[in-house]
This record gives sequence, structure tokens and C-alpha cells, in this order.
Amino acid sequence: MMIRSTRRRMILAATTTAIAVAPFFGTAAVAHPAHSVSITPVLGGLAAPRGIAFDGRGSMYVAESGVAGDGPAGLTQTGKVSKYRWGSTTPSWSTPFSSVYATEDPSAPPDVLGPEGLSATSSRCSTHRRDDRSSHSRYRWHHRSHNKACQVSMIMSESTPGVAAASGGAVNAPQAGHLYRLNGATGAATDKADVGSQMYKWTGDNKALFPDDFPDSNPYGVLVTQDHRNGRTRTFVADAGANTISEVMRDGTARIIAYIPNETAAPFRDSTPTCIAQGPDGWLYVGTLHFVSNLFTGSGGNQSDVWRVNPNANYPTAPQLWTSGLTTVTACTFDRSGNFWATEMFQGGLEASPPGDIVKIPFRNPSSHTRIGAGQLALPGGIAQGPDGAMYVTVGSSAPGVSGGVMRVGR
Repeated sequence: MMIRSTRRRMILAATTTAIAVAPFFGTAAVAHPAHSVSITPVLGGLAAPRGIAFDGRGSMYVAESGVAGDGPAGLTQTGKVSKYRWGSTTPSWSTPFSSVYATEDPSAPPDVLGPEGLSATSSRCSTHRRDDRSSHSRYRWHHRSHNKACQVSMIMSESTPGVAAASGGAVNAPQAGHLYRLNGATGAATDKADVGSQMYKWTGDNKALFPDDFPDSNPYGVLVTQDHRNGRTRTFVADAGANTISEVMRDGTARIIAYIPNETAAPFRDSTPTCIAQGPDGWLYVGTLHFVSNLFTGSGGNQSDVWRVNPNANYPTAPQLWTSGLTTVTACTFDRSGNFWATEMFQGGLEASPPGDIVKIPFRNPSSHTRIGAGQLALPGGIAQGPDGAMYVTVGSSAPGVSGGVMRVGR
């Protein structure tokens, strides 16, 4: 994000002054004939919505990074995570969090970071049962008879020491970089780990990996997985500043699994991992932003990658390149048929009106990229599959104010 290193951080809001952000929401579905899908507004009036997730009961969770306050930099209490029961547009609860903001360019809106990635597990509140009669092994949604609450995990941007250093001590952000678990029934938040401070220290100890920007940390993507054979739950975090993929252990320590490589010589392409999804093979699939490479080097985009990472590896085991040719990936997931999906925040470039799209990639054929939603999914930030099989996408994720929302993409 901000204050210290404009290439390194997620300076997304600073570009929105060049973008005519179209109205995101209407009252009717918009047909997309090329792919036989409709794109329908679900929610509006959200403040930089980014993470989105569904739990085992079909409830939807949305993370909003919030809005800026007065002055060049500071904190507001406008970030939040909200729960929406299936079919409802009124939140069951909203849990507030802090937002960090700073102005990089006086002519542009401030950059705002707060609650980012979300991930929900299903086994605590329902079961997924395979329907073996289907060639795609579709899942049925079933509720258990007990009242165990679903759990959702959320990662906050930045790091407390990083914000303090970047602002010359002017801004203290104690929630920055922390992993929180929220109770699905009440929204009560539990602080599970300070990932940001750990990654900030690690990059300071390993400046040679990217000397132009380290130390740095900006945890952005989170994934909770569960082994249905033994019930073991694991939590992984993608750090867009440190370029690390780490597993958060029970005691709150972050075990570094992989480092997503950067260039230490010109043109200093900064890969910036933003999301993690678990593939049908059990490995982790990591999408990258490549902000500068896509938008400011004359490449025309298509510079982002997806990396394949062994969840049981340890750094310095190198990740494997799975596919390339994407543009500014901000979120990713696998659907229940095994397809990889990613949001491309600036697909089409800054001149598009508006920029943004989503891409679908078959697991068995990663060179096949199908895009859905150009011109209709403005500045997408998060993506998740709902219980109805449709994909749900947060839009307006880097737009200022409360002009963001959620869109449904499905048949």
C-alpha cells in the first residue's frame, strides 16, 4: 500500500481518478450472451469491498476496507466484516475494524486498506456430501441438527511496524497485519496471529531478496482448508508485501512455505501475491497482481501469473509456475467442478470504462482462459462460489466512498 513505496504497495485507489467508475448496480440482470450467463446486482453501497466467502449454511460474508478520513494519513473505524444470510440483503451482524489511509498523490483519492481476504470453513456448521451420480461430483448442502457456529477467518492489511516506519511514527495501527477469526453466529472477533509483524521482520532479515523495497509486509489473502479425513484445519496467508506464502500455526507463528519470486534487477517487476486457492490436487494456487508490469510498462497487461505451491513445503523450496497471461489478479478460488477462477481488477487497462473482469481456467487445461464480465464487473476485488453454484464477485473494490457492491455471475 502506501506512504513508503508506491510500487511495492497496493496503490489501487490512486489510479481511480483516471477511471470513470460506471454505476455498478441496476435492478435487472445483464445478459452476457458469449457465455450464456447473467450478471446481476446483489448488494450496493459498500466501502471498498474486497474479501467474500460463503459458509456451510450458505451465509455470505463480505469484508469492506473502509473509507479515508481527513488529513494526509491516519486511521478510521470504517472497515468491517458483515454476514448476510442466504437471500437477505440486510446484514445479520457487522463487526467493525480499523482502516489505514494515506494520500500518495494530492490529485488522487487516498489509498485505503483494512479488512481484506476472507475464508470460511463448512464442517463446523454443515456437511458437504458428494452426489456420486453426477460425473462432476457435485456437492449437496446439508445442515446438521446441532447449533455449532460457522467460523470465518479474515486478514488485515499492512503491519503495525511497517505503518509506523512509513509514517514516521505518526500512525499507530495495532490491528494491521493481524489474522482474526469471527464467530459466525455473533460476529465476535478473536485475534489469532500477528502475521504482518512477523513478515516485516523476515523481510528485514532477508533484504537481499528484494532490496529495493524490503522490509515490507501487506498480508492480503487468507485460505482455511480442512482435511475431511482427519478434520485437521490449516490456515494459509498470502503476503502481498513480503511475497511470502505462510501457514499460521496454532500458537500464532507463521511458517513460511514459499517465496513468490521478484526481480532484483531492472525492470524490477514486483509479482505481489494476493490470493490463495486450494486445487483438486490439494496444492495451493497463488495469484499475483503484477501492478506496475501490467499497467505502467507498456505491456498492455497479461503479466500476472498463478503459482503452484506445495502446502507441506518449507522455504526455500521454489513454487511452480502453473499458468500466465492474467492481469492484476486480486482474488481466486476453485469452484466445485474443479475450475480455477480469478478476479482481474484492471483487465482492459486504465483506459477501459470501467476496467475489470473475471477469468475461468479448467484445472486440467491451465492454458485455456475464458473471461466473463468485461465492462460489467468494475474493479473486482473478491470472488467465491455460492450455494446456488453461481460466482459472487465484489466490485468497486478500490473505488472511493461507498460505491462498491456484490454481483452474481451465473445462469
